[in-house]
Amino acid sequence: MKIRIKANTIRFRLDKNDIESLQQTGHVKEETTIAGGKLHFCIKAKPVDEAKIKLDPFAIHLLYPETQLQEWTSNEENGIYFSLTNEDGSELKITMEKDYKCLTTRDEDESAAFDNPLDAHNC
Repeated sequence: MKIRIKANTIRFRLDKNDIESLQQTGHVKEETTIAGGKLHFCIKAKPVDEAKIKLDPFAIHLLYPETQLQEWTSNEENGIYFSLTNEDGSELKITMEKDYKCLTTRDEDESAAFDNPLDAHNC
């Protein structure tokens, strides 16, 4: 899972392995070690009516309605886009997208990325 954070926007990009994990276990996670601790991100399919996000001292937990998440992981739709209202009234925009292979050469392992639908249009 790739995570991009900018201002009040969080973008999760999930490859085929992440999607498979969501389908089989109902969650996907990523961790990074910083100094002496770990920063943890996870997306969990839960029996909730609407998405929720929790911030712990060293973790971000996104809880998403399991029926909707299972439907998305099983279809061709690129992403899920929504906003949540923070306690201070500000808006947090969240994106969950399938991670597609880049159209240009990059020094990155893309073996688990989805085939880019625009690849067929390249000359």
